[in-house]
Amino acid sequence: MTTALEDKEAIRELFSEYCFRMDDFRFAELGALFTADGKWIARYAQACGPAEIAALMARNIPAEPKRKHFIMNSLIRVDGDRATARTSYLVVLQPAGGGLVPSVAGTYEDVLVRTAIGWRFRERRLVHDLAGELGLNLPSTRNS
Repeated sequence: MTTALEDKEAIRELFSEYCFRMDDFRFAELGALFTADGKWIARYAQACGPAEIAALMARNIPAEPKRKHFIMNSLIRVDGDRATARTSYLVVLQPAGGGLVPSVAGTYEDVLVRTAIGWRFRERRLVHDLAGELGLNLPSTRNS
């Protein structure tokens, strides 16, 4: 039996793994952080299940511009084998030959479940509170 503090620390570790796997283009490993029916939802795309989430990331996130995800201010509520969380995030881009550009500041709204292999995302919803150029491969002309 784990304590609430141990659960919260394990969930924060999951959040960090998500960011590092995203920034390192390890999309199959990123997808593995979701349950089999896990959902990734943003206003410009959504996917369900680890393979579909990994494919969406591989399709939409180009090697350039370089990017880095930062997370902070997590509010985590654990209830047995389920949890919810709200976490602030910031993505910074570095276009080729240029300086750093803040791309988006927002909130991750998460539903998490404890599985046999640890905490996993059941749903991760991205809210873009402040958005500029996202640097993504999207069908529309505006990356919002």
